[in-house]
Amino acid sequence: MRVRDARPGDNTALVALAARCAMEGDLSLCIDRRPDFFALNRIAGDAWRVGVVDGDDGPIACVAVARRPSFVDGRPAVLGYVGDLKVHPAYRRRGAARVLAQWAQAAARELAGPDAPLIGTVLAGNDAVEMLRRQVEPGVRRRATIRSHSIDLLTRRSIPPSDLTVSVADPADEPDMVELWRRLAASRQFAPVCESFPLTRPNLEYLVARRPGGELAGFVGLWNQHDIKQMRITGYSPRLAAARIAFNVAAPLFRAPRLPRTGAELSYRTVVNPCAPDPETLRFLVRHACNRLHGLHSFLTIGLDVRDPLAQALTGLRAQPTDVDLLALGGPADRATPVHFEIATV
Repeated sequence: MRVRDARPGDNTALVALAARCAMEGDLSLCIDRRPDFFALNRIAGDAWRVGVVDGDDGPIACVAVARRPSFVDGRPAVLGYVGDLKVHPAYRRRGAARVLAQWAQAAARELAGPDAPLIGTVLAGNDAVEMLRRQVEPGVRRRATIRSHSIDLLTRRSIPPSDLTVSVADPADEPDMVELWRRLAASRQFAPVCESFPLTRPNLEYLVARRPGGELAGFVGLWNQHDIKQMRITGYSPRLAAARIAFNVAAPLFRAPRLPRTGAELSYRTVVNPCAPDPETLRFLVRHACNRLHGLHSFLTIGLDVRDPLAQALTGLRAQPTDVDLLALGGPADRATPVHFEIATV
């Protein structure tokens, strides 16, 4: 099998490939990348490539790599990201994943540099890790578990008393956001280096929390990614199908969207750039976010390293977890520092 760089003309085939690669679980989902498969790749880093393997009628497998300015051991550096590995179900176990992984390693090294750490993600429990170690690179290891928490927006959340005030960010907030991010994000491995925030991007807004004197305490981005990807439901487990019936009966009472039928799009927003010094501040922001989105979406999703103290902020929010293994090749020897990973880029 031969890997080549994807071309714009591959868009339709790659959109179809993504739709065939479902994530199985209690709630089985596929990512619909219409209308532009490459839109997600363009936000994955400041430089990127997509490799494809062709079958008789075009691409039957793909992988993506990107270069990401990131914090490593508290200092700005560059790392390579490998993701978007997809193989059409009819062509699995024929070697496509192996040749794509080999291509991705070489391509990521070209983009990020020969000594840059490489990271990637797979659903927890996936046997891809052992395949990579055995057939591609024995140095690949599990670096962290990123837990994607899906918080239902069925009801409004109580807001505990606080001296913090929350508002929607505007351009005047950006310098403080950049400074706070630089100070807090550096304490987490692989957090992106952000010299600005897209405060005018459509379907993305930031909530900022300030103390009585005006000091910025924290912020979160709330991103509706419908224009670049949609999550479509491919199936419910029997347990979740029963829960869906109960949820949909209650939804009109709470003015909440119903959970959709199989084949329909799931309405949700994703937290990006969560920035807070402690779980209490993040919990305050997330509860405000839930209330802001109540009645508009079904879920708010946020991903955090299971070892991150900020994960305590989600206690009691009825969050449904999905675990993702973050894999690393090279990079810092420190294993104790929590990892930052933006699930919106998956």
